[in-house]
Amino acid sequence: MSGPKTSRYTLTPEQRRILAEQRELERRKSVASESIRRYNKRLMQIGSMFSTAKQVSGELMSRIGNDGGFADKIKELEGIISPIAPVISKTNSDDVVSLENTSKTVAESLEKAEKLVTELSRISAQNEIELQTTLRAEIDKGFKTSFADIEVASQTDMSENKNKIRVQLLQMKGNVNLSAELTVELEKTISNLDAIDNEAFLKNYSSVTVSPLLKRCRQYLNEYEACHEQFETLYAEYIALCDLYFYVAQEYPCCNASIEALKTEIKRIKDSVDADDEQAYISDCLDEVMEEMGYTVIGSREVTKKNGKHFRNELYTYGEGTAVNVTYSFDGKIAMELGGVDATDRLPNDHETAVLCESMEQFCDDFKEIEKRLFAKGIVLADRISLLPPSAEYAQIINTTDYNMTEKAETLQTKKQRRATTKRKALRKE
Repeated sequence: MSGPKTSRYTLTPEQRRILAEQRELERRKSVASESIRRYNKRLMQIGSMFSTAKQVSGELMSRIGNDGGFADKIKELEGIISPIAPVISKTNSDDVVSLENTSKTVAESLEKAEKLVTELSRISAQNEIELQTTLRAEIDKGFKTSFADIEVASQTDMSENKNKIRVQLLQMKGNVNLSAELTVELEKTISNLDAIDNEAFLKNYSSVTVSPLLKRCRQYLNEYEACHEQFETLYAEYIALCDLYFYVAQEYPCCNASIEALKTEIKRIKDSVDADDEQAYISDCLDEVMEEMGYTVIGSREVTKKNGKHFRNELYTYGEGTAVNVTYSFDGKIAMELGGVDATDRLPNDHETAVLCESMEQFCDDFKEIEKRLFAKGIVLADRISLLPPSAEYAQIINTTDYNMTEKAETLQTKKQRRATTKRKALRKE
């Protein structure tokens, strides 16, 4: 009753629950770690945003004694960002509660910082215009003539209009949530605006270029505001899963379409990993059981057929000159076959066939014990595909050159094998 045996195993509900809890714990830790990294990166970006604005603020304070409250807001921002590094450094990376608490702390700090950025962007844009106006006034002072008054007034009107447009563009550019593409477009628009010296052209530029651009920016920010919290949560989970399970992560923009795509990808990854995890657990437990029963892995191989199907073989010692070949197929089936061992492709002779049939009979008891021990580890039979009796037609010689051998295997020799069989039977009775 112990020829080749092919079975599909599954987990008991309790063992499946245990594995699911273990995976969920690892995922929570990975997601929290990724969230901390992303939130802290954003905070660092915010902290380095206003270096030029600080210089403008300092220049205004020295010239007119007023920077619109910029310096006070910057101190407030620094007070939010500076405590975060020590918090992160004290986080226990092996403790999910510690990681999630830190993630929450950094997220709250980021939310406060982003609100301040909006105010700082508005003030810095106004400060830049104020400084330009102040510098221009100082340069022009003492050069006015009655003849030039009309022209100066006209230039002043255009300058004020440019300043109004520039403030709008600068404020929008200062929003950290804008896409990189829109930010670059704003920078280019500001540069082109500075080169305009004709009032009619300025009006045309404002209506044709500036207004549509600002409208697109506002549309982007409205969608971002509506979905960014859910997007950030999903994207952090997606990146964490890709890192944890060795998938290649793709870039996604913050939008509603990305949210749906991320949900699909996260489910796909989890389903795939859950199935792989169960098969890996079954495989590991089988290795443990075989080792507990005195078997030793002496070789293995990975095979991919022309149709793309993949399977893995592990070769275990049985007796002198014999081995058990365990095949793990891509669809979860596990096959066990006993055979003689040699370093060439050949068929067994009559004496070897008789010895192998006797060994098949003895392996029957081992196979029952293997399944009994697997059950103790939460693994049960899902489908018995074949359980064939010992027969000469199943006698085979396993060519060890087809495997990556970790130990030297003795070639099947009939006389030795008979002694080894008797010895093994005695050991198993003990």
